[in-house]
Formats: sequence, structure tokens, C-alpha cells
Amino acid sequence: METDVLIPLKRLDAAKTRLAPALTNGERGRLMAGMLAGVGRAAVRAAAGRVALASSDPVAPDLAGRLGIECVSDGGLPWNEGLVYARSLLERPAPAVLYLAGDLPLVGAADVVALLEAGGERTAVIGRAHDGGTNALWVCPAGALVPAFGAAGSAAVHTRRARGHGLDVVMLDRPGIARDVDTPADLAAVRRLAAAGVCVT
Repeated sequence: METDVLIPLKRLDAAKTRLAPALTNGERGRLMAGMLAGVGRAAVRAAAGRVALASSDPVAPDLAGRLGIECVSDGGLPWNEGLVYARSLLERPAPAVLYLAGDLPLVGAADVVALLEAGGERTAVIGRAHDGGTNALWVCPAGALVPAFGAAGSAAVHTRRARGHGLDVVMLDRPGIARDVDTPADLAAVRRLAAAGVCVT
């Protein structure tokens, strides 16, 4: 099913503050930009449909241009409100939307394809994070569910919201989707997985 992929990006100059014990501000910004580029490329290779950054960072249009994807404003709003706002600005929106975190260094096109293939009419596909959060959320119809990224145990929150709106729920657990990077422990875990042969495809 045709899907709009929205990848949120907050300000790179204040990215990943919880990594401050391990990385400088510049290193954190470069790490975030690199992860974002990998996620964008994976989404493009998956051929889901339109791929766009949802951001009000001044550098976002340039980043998007280099990746060959679109950029749409998040209105400077908080995480979830910004995603909803960005989707409202899309011309001829697709019937489904995939909100895809930008800090997934192990994600590959196969992971994105798995999210798309798990979906269907009146369905929410939740790409569960290793800590019970959500790193990807595919929804059809696109406007049926307001995301709750950042909420504690957001995979369960999304499940409840989806069922409350009469949607079927598919929970997807894949290493490339599960492993985001927020803390020094996350960064170490990703490096161990990469060394063990978990890689993007």
C-alpha cells in the first residue's frame, strides 16, 4: 500500500544530550546526521512511496536534498504534534503513513519493507524498541491514530490507542528497528551488535 514515510528531526545542534558523557556536542550532531542519512536511504530503497524529513531545523532542507527526499515543516512543535502537523502539509497524502525514527543505525531496507508488508486496511504496525518504546509506527488510515512517541512503554500505548480506534495491531520486533541510540549504553550495544554481524540490508 502506498505510504508516506515521515522521519522526524529535531535540532542537530542539540541532538542526543544523554550521550554527553560519551561524546562532544559536535560528535553527537554528526552521529545523529549519520544515523538519519542511513534511515533515509533505507526508506528510499524500500520503495514505500514518498519519504520526507519532518523538521524545522534550518539544515533539514539541505540534508533532505542530499538524500533525495522531501522536507516538510514540523511547525517547531513537540515530537508528536510536529509529526501530525507535518503530515497535514503533505500534498496528496497517501492512505497510510509510516513514522520512522531517525536514530536507528542498524536499520535496513528489509526492515522498512517488513513494516510495510505487515500492514493492511485499518491496521497499526508497531516497530517495538528494545526498551518497550516505539521506533516505527505504520498506520492505515493515516489519520486514524495520533502517535505517542516518547511516552513510557509507548508500544503498549500505541496498542491501546489503535485498538480503541478499531484498528488491528501487529507488533514487529526486528534488531534493526529495535535498537535506537539515546544513551552511552545504547551506543555500546549497537557497536556490539554491529561487531557480531548485525548489519543493514
